Amino acid sequence: MALHKTNNEDIERIRQGDIFTNIPYYESYNEVDGEFELTVYEFPYVVVLTQDCDLEQNKNTRNRLETNQGEIKNDKHLISLLVAPLYNSEHLFAGEHLKEIGITSQRQNSGLRKPISNNQNPRYHFLAFSEEVIVPNSVIDFKHYFSVSLDYLESNIGKRICGINPIYRELVSQRFSNYMSRIGLP
Repeated sequence: MALHKTNNEDIERIRQGDIFTNIPYYESYNEVDGEFELTVYEFPYVVVLTQDCDLEQNKNTRNRLETNQGEIKNDKHLISLLVAPLYNSEHLFAGEHLKEIGITSQRQNSGLRKPISNNQNPRYHFLAFSEEVIVPNSVIDFKHYFSVSLDYLESNIGKRICGINPIYRELVSQRFSNYMSRIGLP
Protein backbone atom coordinates (compact mmCIF):
# COMPACT_ATOMS: atom_id res chain seq x y z
CA MET A 1 0.00 0.00 0.00
CA ALA A 2 1.54 3.29 -1.02
CA LEU A 3 1.11 5.92 1.65
CA HIS A 4 2.34 9.41 2.00
CA LYS A 5 3.30 10.97 5.28
CA THR A 6 1.70 14.31 5.76
CA ASN A 7 3.22 17.44 7.05
CA ASN A 8 0.00 19.09 8.19
CA GLU A 9 1.23 22.47 6.96
CA ASP A 10 1.79 21.35 3.36
CA ILE A 11 -1.69 19.98 2.66
CA GLU A 12 -4.25 22.72 2.96
CA ARG A 13 -7.34 20.55 3.09
CA ILE A 14 -8.59 17.17 4.17
CA ARG A 15 -8.36 14.57 1.43
CA GLN A 16 -9.96 11.23 0.76
CA GLY A 17 -7.68 8.56 2.21
CA ASP A 18 -6.33 10.77 5.00
CA ILE A 19 -5.76 8.82 8.19
CA PHE A 20 -6.51 10.49 11.49
CA THR A 21 -5.79 9.29 15.01
CA ASN A 22 -8.00 9.33 18.14
CA ILE A 23 -11.30 10.24 16.50
CA PRO A 24 -14.47 10.06 18.62
CA TYR A 25 -17.63 8.22 17.62
CA TYR A 26 -20.76 9.33 19.45
CA GLU A 27 -22.79 6.17 19.85
CA SER A 28 -25.75 7.23 21.95
CA TYR A 29 -27.24 10.13 23.81
CA ASN A 30 -29.84 9.64 26.54
CA GLU A 31 -31.69 11.95 28.86
CA VAL A 32 -33.33 10.49 31.96
CA ASP A 33 -34.80 12.68 34.69
CA GLY A 34 -32.75 15.68 33.58
CA GLU A 35 -29.49 13.71 33.56
CA PHE A 36 -27.57 13.45 30.30
CA GLU A 37 -25.58 10.43 29.27
CA LEU A 38 -23.37 10.40 26.20
CA THR A 39 -21.58 7.25 25.07
CA VAL A 40 -18.42 8.04 23.14
CA TYR A 41 -15.88 5.63 21.68
CA GLU A 42 -12.54 6.85 20.45
CA PHE A 43 -11.08 4.98 17.50
CA PRO A 44 -7.28 4.90 17.40
CA TYR A 45 -7.28 5.34 13.60
CA VAL A 46 -9.85 6.22 10.94
CA VAL A 47 -9.61 6.75 7.20
CA VAL A 48 -11.61 9.40 5.32
CA LEU A 49 -13.94 7.79 2.75
CA THR A 50 -15.67 10.95 1.46
CA GLN A 51 -14.89 11.50 -2.23
CA ASP A 52 -11.94 13.80 -2.84
CA CYS A 53 -13.78 15.79 -5.52
CA ASP A 54 -16.45 16.68 -2.95
CA LEU A 55 -13.79 17.70 -0.44
CA GLU A 56 -12.05 19.87 -3.04
CA GLN A 57 -15.30 21.53 -4.20
CA ASN A 58 -16.24 22.19 -0.58
CA LYS A 59 -12.91 23.88 0.12
CA ASN A 60 -12.99 25.93 -3.10
CA THR A 61 -16.55 27.14 -2.45
CA ARG A 62 -15.73 28.06 1.14
CA ASN A 63 -12.64 29.97 0.00
CA ARG A 64 -14.74 32.00 -2.46
CA LEU A 65 -17.28 32.75 0.27
CA GLU A 66 -14.51 34.02 2.55
CA THR A 67 -13.18 36.37 -0.13
CA ASN A 68 -16.67 37.48 -1.32
CA GLN A 69 -15.96 36.85 -5.00
CA GLY A 70 -19.38 37.13 -6.62
CA GLU A 71 -22.55 35.29 -5.72
CA ILE A 72 -21.70 31.87 -4.32
CA LYS A 73 -24.17 29.10 -3.75
CA ASN A 74 -23.65 26.84 -0.73
CA ASP A 75 -24.75 23.59 -2.39
CA LYS A 76 -21.18 22.21 -2.30
CA HIS A 77 -20.76 22.75 1.45
CA LEU A 78 -20.12 19.55 3.43
CA ILE A 79 -21.44 19.18 6.95
CA SER A 80 -19.80 15.89 7.80
CA LEU A 81 -17.38 13.39 6.35
CA LEU A 82 -17.69 9.63 6.08
CA VAL A 83 -14.89 7.75 7.85
CA ALA A 84 -14.17 4.12 8.65
CA PRO A 85 -12.20 2.78 11.59
CA LEU A 86 -8.91 1.05 10.89
CA TYR A 87 -8.63 -2.09 12.97
CA ASN A 88 -5.27 -3.56 13.90
CA SER A 89 -5.15 -6.62 11.63
CA GLU A 90 -3.96 -8.95 14.39
CA HIS A 91 -6.82 -7.85 16.65
CA LEU A 92 -9.36 -8.35 13.84
CA PHE A 93 -7.97 -11.79 13.00
CA ALA A 94 -8.24 -12.75 16.69
CA GLY A 95 -11.84 -11.44 16.82
CA GLU A 96 -10.86 -8.91 19.49
CA HIS A 97 -10.96 -5.63 17.52
CA LEU A 98 -14.22 -4.55 19.24
CA LYS A 99 -13.36 -5.95 22.67
CA GLU A 100 -13.19 -2.43 24.18
CA ILE A 101 -16.92 -1.97 23.54
CA GLY A 102 -17.93 -5.42 24.74
CA ILE A 103 -18.21 -7.16 21.36
CA THR A 104 -16.41 -10.39 20.52
CA SER A 105 -16.21 -11.23 16.84
CA GLN A 106 -15.48 -14.40 14.91
CA ARG A 107 -11.85 -15.45 15.04
CA GLN A 108 -10.37 -15.52 11.54
CA ASN A 109 -8.45 -18.77 11.05
CA SER A 110 -5.60 -18.97 8.55
CA GLY A 111 -8.01 -19.92 5.77
CA LEU A 112 -9.97 -16.70 6.33
CA ARG A 113 -6.94 -14.47 6.96
CA LYS A 114 -5.35 -14.96 3.56
CA PRO A 115 -8.31 -13.65 1.49
CA ILE A 116 -8.56 -10.64 3.82
CA SER A 117 -4.80 -9.94 3.62
CA ASN A 118 -4.93 -10.25 -0.19
CA ASN A 119 -8.04 -8.03 -0.48
CA GLN A 120 -10.06 -10.91 -1.91
CA ASN A 121 -12.83 -10.68 0.70
CA PRO A 122 -15.24 -7.92 -0.40
CA ARG A 123 -16.15 -6.96 3.17
CA TYR A 124 -12.61 -6.04 4.19
CA HIS A 125 -9.71 -3.97 2.88
CA PHE A 126 -6.22 -4.70 4.19
CA LEU A 127 -3.70 -1.86 4.53
CA ALA A 128 -0.01 -2.60 5.05
CA PHE A 129 2.00 0.29 6.47
CA SER A 130 5.71 0.98 6.23
CA GLU A 131 7.86 1.23 9.33
CA GLU A 132 8.02 5.03 9.04
CA VAL A 133 4.28 5.26 9.76
CA ILE A 134 3.13 4.57 13.33
CA VAL A 135 -0.02 2.75 12.22
CA PRO A 136 0.04 -1.07 12.49
CA ASN A 137 -1.08 -3.15 9.53
CA SER A 138 -4.81 -2.60 9.53
CA VAL A 139 -8.13 -3.72 8.10
CA ILE A 140 -11.12 -1.63 7.11
CA ASP A 141 -14.40 -3.46 7.76
CA PHE A 142 -16.82 -1.94 5.26
CA LYS A 143 -19.73 -2.70 7.62
CA HIS A 144 -18.32 -0.16 10.08
CA TYR A 145 -18.37 3.52 9.17
CA PHE A 146 -19.66 6.75 10.65
CA SER A 147 -19.73 10.48 10.03
CA VAL A 148 -17.51 13.08 11.64
CA SER A 149 -18.09 16.81 11.60
CA LEU A 150 -15.97 18.53 8.98
CA ASP A 151 -15.37 21.37 11.44
CA TYR A 152 -14.11 18.88 14.02
CA LEU A 153 -11.57 17.34 11.64
CA GLU A 154 -10.42 20.72 10.35
CA SER A 155 -9.92 22.04 13.86
CA ASN A 156 -8.02 18.85 14.74
CA ILE A 157 -5.90 18.67 11.60
CA GLY A 158 -2.90 17.83 13.78
CA LYS A 159 -4.46 14.40 14.31
CA ARG A 160 -3.87 13.61 10.61
CA ILE A 161 -0.86 11.31 10.46
CA CYS A 162 -0.68 10.11 6.86
CA GLY A 163 -2.76 9.43 3.80
CA ILE A 164 -3.30 6.81 1.16
CA ASN A 165 -1.88 7.76 -2.24
CA PRO A 166 -4.55 8.64 -4.85
CA ILE A 167 -4.47 5.45 -6.92
CA TYR A 168 -4.86 3.29 -3.82
CA ARG A 169 -7.49 5.50 -2.16
CA GLU A 170 -9.58 5.14 -5.33
CA LEU A 171 -9.34 1.37 -4.92
CA VAL A 172 -10.57 1.65 -1.31
CA SER A 173 -13.42 3.90 -2.46
CA GLN A 174 -14.38 1.53 -5.26
CA ARG A 175 -14.32 -1.51 -2.99
CA PHE A 176 -16.39 0.32 -0.34
CA SER A 177 -19.01 1.40 -2.89
CA ASN A 178 -19.17 -2.11 -4.38
CA TYR A 179 -19.70 -3.59 -0.94
CA MET A 180 -22.37 -1.04 -0.02
CA SER A 181 -24.24 -1.49 -3.30
CA ARG A 182 -24.37 -5.29 -3.17
CA ILE A 183 -27.76 -6.92 -3.51
CA GLY A 184 -28.84 -8.01 -0.03
CA LEU A 185 -30.36 -11.47 0.12
CA PRO A 186 -32.42 -12.73 3.07
